Amino acid sequence: MDAFADQELLKEIQSGNRQALAKAITTIENSTVGIEVDNVEPTAQVLGITGAPGVGKSTTVDAIIKFLRKKNLSIAVLAVDPSSPISGGALLGDRIRLADHFTDPKVFIRSIATRGHLGGLSASIKQVLKLIQLANFDFIIIETVGVGQSEVEIMRVADTVCVVLAPGMGDGIQAAKAGLLEIGDIYLVNKSDREGASETKQDIEKSIALSMLKTNKGVAWTPPVLLGSMQLGVGVVEFMTEVENHRRVRNLGK
Repeated sequence: MDAFADQELLKEIQSGNRQALAKAITTIENSTVGIEVDNVEPTAQVLGITGAPGVGKSTTVDAIIKFLRKKNLSIAVLAVDPSSPISGGALLGDRIRLADHFTDPKVFIRSIATRGHLGGLSASIKQVLKLIQLANFDFIIIETVGVGQSEVEIMRVADTVCVVLAPGMGDGIQAAKAGLLEIGDIYLVNKSDREGASETKQDIEKSIALSMLKTNKGVAWTPPVLLGSMQLGVGVVEFMTEVENHRRVRNLGK
């Protein structure tokens, strides 16, 4: 694709053409050159959702979309999926859980394959984010692959990082202290209707209390630990309230 064609495609994206956006993302994923996107003013808040496999990350994303759509806000979702060992493409597991939103014109959902990139994201994520910022969404949600202790790259691209956990993780929480439990701006103990949720919440709060306050350009922020059952819609309002609180704290530090 030549420079002129790139500029035409970028104009289409800026005007709200979702097909053009999808085409540009595919070009970035399949090309070693990519598309030059310069001077993009970030307008959308980027929310990162991360956590171990099976804690309910996609269910959390689904609950967030429903909440934001009730406010008539537009959302782009980048669901980073493990790569297929055969095709190299994304396994598309997250798209299945978000199927209710496929026909909504104000929701754009794209699965992106890791293609062997470590850190929980894909190598092309920063360039894809620039494209999506150009498309003027209100919110951008990045859902990482199921991660462990060392996959913390999401903290470098998201404005607010939410670490989703589940009851009964036990020693898994201790093991994560040097990784996931250091990068979160908000911690969500999902599936709170299950036994052990309160104990898990207390364990995380103790871990945070032993560490220094997180700061965002000099503004102190103590990560809240929330209980919720995203599949049941429990705790979504409280979670989104903390997302907004964190946005305000970040803006104070600018």
